[in-house]
Amino acid sequence: MPGYGYRSRDEWGGFIMKYLSTRKELRRVFLLIEAKVGELKATDLSFLELAEQYKAPVQIVLTKTDKMKRADLDSICKSVIQSATDIAPSVVQPTAICCSSRTKIGIDDLQLELLRVCDLVPSGEPAKQ
Repeated sequence: MPGYGYRSRDEWGGFIMKYLSTRKELRRVFLLIEAKVGELKATDLSFLELAEQYKAPVQIVLTKTDKMKRADLDSICKSVIQSATDIAPSVVQPTAICCSSRTKIGIDDLQLELLRVCDLVPSGEPAKQ
């Protein structure tokens, strides 16, 4: 699925709504949030409302975490999860996946979670370090 930046909401909004409401095989939506923004945008909140309405499970993924201090990242992570849970309490996963494509930190965790959601690895298997 595309992001919902400039024009993409107009171009894809109807498609996304239809997809969420009719896709029975949908196991989880991975919502990418840029960590340095520090909070959910209005478009993220609107998307979470739709996910809650259609009971689409959501995994928050904080991206570009290499640009953050650890203490700031922990605070932002908690805040983003709390805000998301306030909007979509029945569908938001309780923890965020924090990752950086530049440093590769968290990429193994993200890949493993994708495999778990697809039932390709046991749910208790730890990420490789």
